[in-house]
Amino acid sequence: MLTARQEEELIDFTRRLVQAQSLTGQEGEVAGLVQAQMRQMGYQVSVDDWGNVVGTLQGRGQGSVLFDAHMDTVPVGREQWQQDPFGGALLGSRMYGRGTSDMKGALAAALYGIGLLAANADTLGTVHVSASVCEEPAEGPALVHVCERLRPGCVVIQEATQLRVNRGQRGRAEIHIETFGKPAHSSTPHLGVNAVLHMNQVIGAIAALPLPVDALLGPAILVLTDIKSNPYPGLSVVPYGCHVTYDRRLLVEDTPASALGQIQAILDRLARADPSFKGEARLAETPVTTYTGAHFVHKAFAPAWKYPEEHPVVAAAVGALRGIGQAADYGHYNFCTNGSGSAGVLGIPTIGYGPGREEEAHIADEYLALDQLIAAANGYQALARSLSCLAL
Repeated sequence: MLTARQEEELIDFTRRLVQAQSLTGQEGEVAGLVQAQMRQMGYQVSVDDWGNVVGTLQGRGQGSVLFDAHMDTVPVGREQWQQDPFGGALLGSRMYGRGTSDMKGALAAALYGIGLLAANADTLGTVHVSASVCEEPAEGPALVHVCERLRPGCVVIQEATQLRVNRGQRGRAEIHIETFGKPAHSSTPHLGVNAVLHMNQVIGAIAALPLPVDALLGPAILVLTDIKSNPYPGLSVVPYGCHVTYDRRLLVEDTPASALGQIQAILDRLARADPSFKGEARLAETPVTTYTGAHFVHKAFAPAWKYPEEHPVVAAAVGALRGIGQAADYGHYNFCTNGSGSAGVLGIPTIGYGPGREEEAHIADEYLALDQLIAAANGYQALARSLSCLAL
């Protein structure tokens, strides 16, 4: 358990991380702070070609665990902040600033809390603390890149859980749909084919789709997030193109083929009914450049994952946390995390455990309660001791 002096050092390190701006692709300053702190605390430090920073404590045990927190944040946004978003202000029992909750507080808590075990690392297995890049636009790829190199036995996602043990999450797909028409002057619309009116049929049919519900993760979701006509503005032209984006929240049985298949069936049905109807659906592809200059393309399908309460990693985590007096209730994530990479893509047993609430992420005057920060550091110590020695 952290002493009072160590708690103050943790709070100070968290403030320094918050004060260093780190939008996606601009995490270099935070990466430097992380490396310096890791070396000071006795980690073996490595940085891969994407810029993911990993600190490792190598013990005598046979197991291994990786703790992951991303370094990037979303922008401050247009909403007015009452606090300096990069000040790390301490007001009462909270620290304010962009990234306090999502998720520099969690990164600091694991790095610092686990680092205090370095003097007694022989009692551990192998423990990795990963500070990963580019999670905000692409959940999973950076952690996959790290895990493919390190091959940990299990993973702890540090996104906010209010110190619960999260044993699953819904996944996310970003789906683009286009309809194609024929331009005409708006005074003679019968000579054209209105792509927006065709898209209106698609939107109506999608709204009527039945979606499954998972007992743990909740309902699958398919929600329209943007729409654009072509040309825009129309200027007396019947639109010959229309593009929409849907956010699909996935359950564990969903695949790229099944997520697109429901929509493609609608497009095929509308085309059979009307020879002038033309449409297509595809997964979005997002090009990403890291702060090191590395490039990758993220195909926007992040799988869902879940584990039962009796899974060895879940059970060991709950037992370790309860052993230090934490409630360690079970939970799950509503949003998508890098666990889509470790669990969903690679099949590595994964749990979530972190300070704060999901609702504190991405908001104006983002904050983190200091008691959650300190409790998380103690919790990460307990999880490191337990999970790094787990035989899987």
